[in-house]
Amino acid sequence: MKKIRLVLVGIAMGVANVIPGVSGGTIAIIFNIYDKLMECITINIKTILKNLDFLIPLGIGVVIGILGLSKVMELLFLHYPLQTYFAFIGIIIGSLPLIYSKAISDNKKLSVSSIIAFIATLVLMIFLSFVNADKEAGSILFTTLTPMSFIAIFGSMAVATATMIIPGISGSMLLIVMGMYQTIYFGVINNMNIPLLIPTGLGAAVGLLLGAKLISFLLKKFHQATYMGIMGLLVGSAYQLFYFNKISALNFEVISAIVVMVIMAGLIYWSSLSEMKESK
Repeated sequence: MKKIRLVLVGIAMGVANVIPGVSGGTIAIIFNIYDKLMECITINIKTILKNLDFLIPLGIGVVIGILGLSKVMELLFLHYPLQTYFAFIGIIIGSLPLIYSKAISDNKKLSVSSIIAFIATLVLMIFLSFVNADKEAGSILFTTLTPMSFIAIFGSMAVATATMIIPGISGSMLLIVMGMYQTIYFGVINNMNIPLLIPTGLGAAVGLLLGAKLISFLLKKFHQATYMGIMGLLVGSAYQLFYFNKISALNFEVISAIVVMVIMAGLIYWSSLSEMKESK
């Protein structure tokens, strides 16, 4: 029964990691396995072997959740692209109050370094919007293994996987920010592109092992600046999604996309209210 529960929790975490704006770390906290999971993310072989009864069923569930929902997301991108992207914008908007509440949980006033971190990451994202202006938002960039695709996939997966374990932070949203979401989930995972699965798997492993330690350090030493930097990335990603999906006329598609955005923003904000109270 315990193993079945872990598989189900893993499925929930896998699904959460596919949906931009939802955090697998938050799911782990909800089901009270976060501390155990952080303990198992290590290069200590003895610790890993000791916790195989925990890691194996959880890992199986995560894989099932990712493979299952990535198909659904591909269909949404194919048939309802504008509504899907605006849903992501709504998710970002709805999550900003939670990120801000986490940033000021230790110190109610923003420091100069935190403001600089926010501005720096926001400016970076706006700059990338203009650099990538000729590319379709979230399009599949890589289909074959080359030195460039290896570096891009490995790096983006390392960053995304590292952030997936932070409660309240979405690794998939950062993949969208980096323009790699469709490449990873649709071009690699859905199509079982074996050559590209190599940098994907390696990046995920490095992100878990090294990223967990780095992020723990940053949140411990630079708690507010780290969250404000993440907030800058999210605000910038919302700008990118608006920028790439320019609205030329008000029609049913646009109106429905705006409605979806508002609904998603409301749902994410409502679902984060209890977590925001704990941060105060």
